[in-house]
Amino acid sequence: MMTEKIARDLAGKLCDFSHEKVSFDCFDLEDKTVKLGFDESDVVVIGTPVYMGKIPLPAAKAIHGLKGNDVMTLVSVSYGGRSYGNALFELQHCAEDSGFKVIGAGAFMVFCKALLKERKFKAPAIDVAALIDFEEAASSKIKRLSGSEVKALKIKPAPVEAPGHMPIHRVSRYSTVAAATAQRVCEMLSMRKSRSEWFL
Repeated sequence: MMTEKIARDLAGKLCDFSHEKVSFDCFDLEDKTVKLGFDESDVVVIGTPVYMGKIPLPAAKAIHGLKGNDVMTLVSVSYGGRSYGNALFELQHCAEDSGFKVIGAGAFMVFCKALLKERKFKAPAIDVAALIDFEEAASSKIKRLSGSEVKALKIKPAPVEAPGHMPIHRVSRYSTVAAATAQRVCEMLSMRKSRSEWFL
């Protein structure tokens, strides 16, 4: 849902300066039947949920199986009321290891059940204001980086520095189901107000 929203909104914003129609497609990283290929005209958005401060191990494996071909990429994670831990750092490095050129990274809060009740949101509630700010800044950056057809004249982006540290996944102790259950328990127990963050 979050990743699809970013891709859809970004396509709409990029239509404003593109001579051609900008469209978007969404794919499940774990769908083995889908074969993905990318070229320099693509902008890729990769998103995962956060389980216990990490991205799911199946998602990490799926990303490592892709070939990014140096395409401009935004990475994003969604998390509950607690910290997103190393997840954004991990996702960025997974994408870069697979040949994607990460130009932006964001961690966006999905309000947990306790906070949903307190703030009277309808579930699921994503931090839409932060998402909109991220999309605006990302589309502006993509426009700047795409300003010249001549490869040698294109602006080289500064490295994105999402917070985190290595090592991340040695061997995951959690199955996806167990990790999701543990994450839900943490979210229900957390009343700490957390904020979304993004880096470009």
